[in-house]
Amino acid sequence: MGSAASRAIHNRAPIELDQHHIARCVLAMRLVGVVSIITSPFWLGALFFTSPSDYSATSSLVCVPLVAVAGALAVAHFSQSDWYLRRLLIVGLVAHMAASSLFLWVGWFIYGGAADAFHYWTVGLQLAERFHTVGWAAFQPPYWSTNLINNICGVAALLMGDALPTLFITFALVSLAGKYLFYRAFIVAFPEGDRWLFGLLVVLSPSLLYWASFVGKDSPIQYFIALTSLGFARLIQRPSYRSISLCAVGLAGTLLIRPHIAAMLAVAMTFPYAVGPSRAGSGNKAAKFLLIPVLAVGTYFLVSQSRTFLYSVRNSENSASAVQEAETVTGKSQIGGSAFNQGTSLPFRIAEFPFLMFRPFLWEVHNTMSLISAVEALGWMLLCWLRRREIRSTLQHWRDPYVGFLLMYFMVFSITFSGSVSNFGILARQRIMMTPLALMLVCARRKLPVRSASERLRANAGVAPAARGHVSARA
Repeated sequence: MGSAASRAIHNRAPIELDQHHIARCVLAMRLVGVVSIITSPFWLGALFFTSPSDYSATSSLVCVPLVAVAGALAVAHFSQSDWYLRRLLIVGLVAHMAASSLFLWVGWFIYGGAADAFHYWTVGLQLAERFHTVGWAAFQPPYWSTNLINNICGVAALLMGDALPTLFITFALVSLAGKYLFYRAFIVAFPEGDRWLFGLLVVLSPSLLYWASFVGKDSPIQYFIALTSLGFARLIQRPSYRSISLCAVGLAGTLLIRPHIAAMLAVAMTFPYAVGPSRAGSGNKAAKFLLIPVLAVGTYFLVSQSRTFLYSVRNSENSASAVQEAETVTGKSQIGGSAFNQGTSLPFRIAEFPFLMFRPFLWEVHNTMSLISAVEALGWMLLCWLRRREIRSTLQHWRDPYVGFLLMYFMVFSITFSGSVSNFGILARQRIMMTPLALMLVCARRKLPVRSASERLRANAGVAPAARGHVSARA
């Protein structure tokens, strides 16, 4: 499946490494590390001393360093052969701790402890307290979605006590582990891609740091999406029981946390098999013929069930149409100073799906959080413009299995959430489930070095310039 496209995108002529580009990525990484270290007195103070007063700071003063050391040892073990990845993950570890501390401070002082993370922690303490009287019966089913996080927090409370900072840091490092898996998936799928830029963006982008560094669903689902992405990358390169197992575990974990995202991943993985070149044999052609309607029905099901997916409405006897359900979700999300698209129709909102990654625009900003999101979104837009040739070249190989997987996931995710979410705060948090995969499309091809006119003439004439003798380094 897709062998010709795969050869075109993976086995192209070697490209000379741009040392200046690598140096810029390393410099940006070091700047983040320096800023994180310089500000450590502030975010460590926020981590240990700005949480609710009814927990033991002593337990966190012991547990947080232990978790950090365990994270550093894991980084040293899994990045032995890649010096850039090792330095990036060490900086990412410190930056994730800082982001976790920032969310803890903002959630407690700005939102008065009303964030979901504090609710999970409170329920976890209650479950741990019940455990002393009823045993394991305290952890009641269902063991998925919100109740799964409640039970995880309850078990953590049994092991660590009421150490809220430790719980935050642990979830932050789970998110970091997911970014490591995204990096490995990118290396497998695009061995000649710009791993320097992709690693920097996926580990240290502000939204990916902030929105997945606290107690909640966002951190573990990042990990399971990344595990699915790595498994699929290995599956299309060299099918094996291990790659199938990675996909299965990743999809199962995603299904337990947010079923609609698991369905999107499944649809995206089906797409390359439905549109890719058929292998020889009537069985493969018949399978492809059957997969196309399954893909269409699955995509329609995802969009039509947006209310159930996004808000987990239970025991609803309302038989409203898909359009009415989407309108209900939109109305519920249009609250606070971050609401947008008020009074717009569902077709209009869906038509805006290509811009989901770039919202809010600067003229849509109404508060500080929206401004921060708008600045980052402007950065994504500028990045896509600067790499427009590389992106166009990648999209021309849309029948390549992994490119097709990324493109389909991006489209289904964007259409579903564009039609259902009309709040920039919710959008910024939900969008991190799409951003790493979108960044793979941006960085899939390494940026070609700029050649002089004489070099271009010699290349067109079939005379290879001296630079073509260099072989690019690979991870």
